[in-house]
Amino acid sequence: MNKNFTYLFLAGYGNSTGEHWQAKWFRKFPGAVWIEQKSWDYPVCEQWVNELDKNIDQIQQPVVIIAHSLGCLTFVEWTNQFPQKCQEKIIGALLVAVPDSDAESFPKDISGYQQTDLDPLPIKSLMIASQNDPYASISRTEFFARHWGSELIWIGKMGHINLSAGFGDWQEGEKYLLEFLNCL
Repeated sequence: MNKNFTYLFLAGYGNSTGEHWQAKWFRKFPGAVWIEQKSWDYPVCEQWVNELDKNIDQIQQPVVIIAHSLGCLTFVEWTNQFPQKCQEKIIGALLVAVPDSDAESFPKDISGYQQTDLDPLPIKSLMIASQNDPYASISRTEFFARHWGSELIWIGKMGHINLSAGFGDWQEGEKYLLEFLNCL
């Protein structure tokens, strides 16, 4: 993996520990940074965004974001609050299984994510999505990708692209990441 930047991992609701593909990639990529949130089970948008910002400020190299689920919405909210910093620090973002905060299935104990920001992202981004994700419909996923200016890849009917959907080792995902990085 490229050593000219830092991989920054943003997990979602409940965290992505153990055998989850994000945790495996984090252990595999040298010098990667994992954002550790104060509360994984009762997320508050403002706190999660502040923790992300604090960590980004400490990284000297350019950053590649690898976000899953609520981590994606946290990153999008951070870019909305800090667009200039995003352009200066972030070279690209991989957004996997973006949830729809307006969906009925969106957990009600999550605070501050009620309206997903729709401004174009100030950096290149790649969204990877499943056609039967319980937290986002196909039309809403396409809507987000269009508004954010993200390239969108559908990987079939794969649930929420997490451990419970069978995504421990996710070599196909690493391939998408490498192809994306080659385009930056």
